[in-house]
Amino acid sequence: MILLDSHLVIDTKVLEILGILLLIIVGLFLIYIVRIHIAYRMAKNRHRDPLPWVLLSFFFSPLITWLLLLAYGDADNRRPSE
Repeated sequence: MILLDSHLVIDTKVLEILGILLLIIVGLFLIYIVRIHIAYRMAKNRHRDPLPWVLLSFFFSPLITWLLLLAYGDADNRRPSE
C-alpha cells in the first residue's frame, strides 16, 4: 500500500501549551537582554569600557557583572597634576 496523502493533526491543547512556552522563552530572553543593558549602562556611568563588561555579562551572569562593577567603582582616568 502506498501512502499518497498524510495529514498531521495537532490537538488545540498542544498548540496552547506550545504558545505559552514560546511566550515564556521570549520573555526570559528579553529579561536577559535588559539585564545585559543594565550592565552596559553601569559600565558607561563608571567611565569604563562597556564591551568587556557586556561580554562578561553575556557569557557568565549579569549579576556577577553588576557586583564586579560595584566593587571596582568609578574608573579614575585622571592623571595626577604635575
